[in-house]
Amino acid sequence: MSGGTAAPRRPAGAPSGARASWLERYGALFRAAWLVDLQYRAAILIWLLLGVAQPLVMLTIWWSVAGGGAVGGYGQSQFARYFFAVMLVDQLTLAWDIWYIDRWVREGELNFRLVRPFNPVHEAIADNLAYKVRSASLVVAVWLIVAAVWPAVRLPVEPARWAAAALAIVLAAALRFLVSFSHGLLAFWTTRATGVFQLHQGLSMFLAGRIAPLALLPPAVATIAGVLWFRSSLAFPVEVLTGRVPLGMPYVRGIAVQALWAVVWLIIYRLLWMRGIRRYEAVGG
Repeated sequence: MSGGTAAPRRPAGAPSGARASWLERYGALFRAAWLVDLQYRAAILIWLLLGVAQPLVMLTIWWSVAGGGAVGGYGQSQFARYFFAVMLVDQLTLAWDIWYIDRWVREGELNFRLVRPFNPVHEAIADNLAYKVRSASLVVAVWLIVAAVWPAVRLPVEPARWAAAALAIVLAAALRFLVSFSHGLLAFWTTRATGVFQLHQGLSMFLAGRIAPLALLPPAVATIAGVLWFRSSLAFPVEVLTGRVPLGMPYVRGIAVQALWAVVWLIIYRLLWMRGIRRYEAVGG
C-alpha cells in the first residue's frame, strides 16, 4: 500500500472545476450588470416603455381595421393577443449589443476586455440576461393585470405549449443576440456598423412580424421572411405562444429553422471575431 494523503473526493453531483469556474464568472458578470442597471433605472424604464409602445400603436391600428370584420383570419381579439405576445417575446429576445460593441471598437474600450481570461461576448450575454430578468418580469406583471380584466389577451393554458414556446423564445433570443453582436463586429472594418444594423432593423419591422402578423403580408414577402431568419427571431415564437402554430410538424420545422439560423449566425460571429481581432488597433480604453 502506498503512503501519502489521498486526494479529496468531489461530492457526487457537485459541478466540475471548469464548470464551477464558469458559473462563478457568469455570476460575477450578472451581478455587475444588475448593479449597473440599478444606476440607470429611469433610462431602462424609458427603453421598456418605448419597446412596448410600438406594439400598442400597431394594435390600435389593427383593432380599428378589424372593427369591420376579421382580416386574414385575425379578429380584434386575435390582434390583441398577438401584439401583447409581441411585447413579451420582444423583451425576452431583445438584443442591443451592436451599440456597445461598436463603441468598444471605435473608442478603444475593447482593450481592457481583451486581457480578461474570457471572451468579451460573455460579458454581453450576462448583460442581456440581467436586463431581461428585470424588464420581462415587469411586462409579465402588466400582462397578468391586463389579462385579469381583458380576456382577449389571455393565452392558451397548455403546459406543453408553454414548454414549446419557451424553447422557441430561447432560440429566438440566441439568434437575435448573434445577429446584433455580429453587426457590432463590423466596426472592425467600418464606422457605419450601426447604420447597417438600422437597415436590418427596418427590414425586421415588416419581416419579423412587428408591423403585422406575417399571415397578412403578401405571400412572396411572407415566404422571404420564413426562409430568412426574420420569422424565427420574433413571429414564430409569438405564433407558438398564441396557439397559431400546431404542436406537430409545423412546430418542429420552425424549431429546425431557428436552430439552423442560430448556427449560421454563430459561424458568422466567429469568422468576424477572428478576422476582426487580427486587424484591431486602438489606443485608450
